[in-house]
Amino acid sequence: IMFLIDTYLDKSKIHGVGVFSKENVKKGDKIKEVRPEFEIEFDVKNLPKMPLSLAKFIDTHSYERCLGSKTYVLGIDNEKYINHSDNPSVDDDGIALKNIKIGDEITIDYRDFDVNVETWLT
Repeated sequence: IMFLIDTYLDKSKIHGVGVFSKENVKKGDKIKEVRPEFEIEFDVKNLPKMPLSLAKFIDTHSYERCLGSKTYVLGIDNEKYINHSDNPSVDDDGIALKNIKIGDEITIDYRDFDVNVETWLT
C-alpha cells in the first residue's frame, strides 16, 4: 500500500509519530492504493533470525498479506506510520472519508484489516 498524495511524518497527538497531509484532499478522493511493486514481503518464520530491532520494526510497521498467510508486508513510504482512529480520515480501500486539509493527520481504523486490534485497544 502506498500514498498517492504527498505526506510527511511528525509528532502525533494520537501516538508517537503520525502521517500528515501536504495536500488538501476532498472527501471521496483516493489517496492510497495497493502497489506490490513498492512493498517488501517477509516470512514471519524469518523474524527470529533477524536482529531484534529489525524484527520488532517489521512486526510493528507491517501487516499480514492475508490473515493466516504468515507473510508480512512492509511498505516503503509513510503509510506504515498511519495511526488508528475510531473516526478515521481514510478507509482501508484508500478513500478519504472526510475532507483532509494540509497539516491534518491521516488516520485509519485498524479494525478494518487486523483482527488482533481489539486486544490492544482495550
